Amino acid sequence: MAKTTAKKAVTQEAFETALQGYVRNDNEYAALAAKRDKRVAAIDAEYAEDFARMKAEMDADFETVHDYCATNREELFEGAQSTLHCNAQIGFRQGKDKVVILEGFKEKEIIAMMEKRKAMQPYLRTTVAMDKVAIIRDKPKGTAALGFVVDKEESFFLEPVKMELPE
Repeated sequence: MAKTTAKKAVTQEAFETALQGYVRNDNEYAALAAKRDKRVAAIDAEYAEDFARMKAEMDADFETVHDYCATNREELFEGAQSTLHCNAQIGFRQGKDKVVILEGFKEKEIIAMMEKRKAMQPYLRTTVAMDKVAIIRDKPKGTAALGFVVDKEESFFLEPVKMELPE
């Protein structure tokens, strides 16, 4: 097992002081974050109804604008992808290329046909990789001769005990 090593020599007094400071700050940090979260939740609740109403109206308006643009595409865009109209850029974007399996075909069938056509073989993946999950689970013997071992790294942790702080 790989062990962590100290970066510098520290006295017990410095250790005690640092540990107390860490725990104190961790607790104060948690209390302050909770106080902030409570205030943020109150603000969110205050505006939630307005946000929901505006979002619903925006969604409905978007659908109306989209439907109009799709219906009147030639007149609005005159061959362009987008246009500036009433302080808004509107238009249609091309998405990223994607491979779409046509109706009536299955991916396994397509792969089998691609394997038979030499010109399509460069578009097939053939990867061989270590199954590290199975190796860790089974911990087979003799792996060092193959150039690897199953090991664990040691890491240091510090988890302060949570305390209630006076307000």
